[in-house]
Amino acid sequence: MAEKAKKDNKNLIIGICAAIAVVLVVVVAVMLVSKGSTQLGDSYFVTDDTKYVLNLDTNYVDEEEEYAPLKTHIVYFRSGDKITGMKSYYEYANDNDAKAAYDMLKSIEEYKNANLSTEGKYIVITASEEEYANLTPSEVEEQIEFMEMLQNMDLDDEDEDTEDTEEDEENDVIENEDF
Repeated sequence: MAEKAKKDNKNLIIGICAAIAVVLVVVVAVMLVSKGSTQLGDSYFVTDDTKYVLNLDTNYVDEEEEYAPLKTHIVYFRSGDKITGMKSYYEYANDNDAKAAYDMLKSIEEYKNANLSTEGKYIVITASEEEYANLTPSEVEEQIEFMEMLQNMDLDDEDEDTEDTEEDEENDVIENEDF
């Protein structure tokens, strides 16, 4: 009887150890998967208590360029009254486009020593401390407001150009009908 109790205890201990091993494997797998997948997306590129974000459309870059990003996001990290970091995220349509653009940038002399990386469909350029060390949160806010104003002005100008073109085309049709 004592031998049966020892055997039952041994089986119980083996069962508990196996359960713990399974849990550890699952935890490690989840950590690896979550680390490998990017947490970046539209919800990340929003100003909050820890960062200021400037989102720029492609009309600020040469759209004819083969490796032009779809969007650019500049993120200034902050803690209280101090800017603690700055990263630029160049967004591409997919991981392959980002990797191709990354490879192209790394071949340019100007970027060879830059702190470049890829995260999914993004190329990330991490600024050196000297690039943001003297910035204050209020200066960053002003810069972002100014850039957003410029972007909105540019979009308004494009809308006016489109309206002028349509109006010009209507006038051309009317003038041609008179003949």
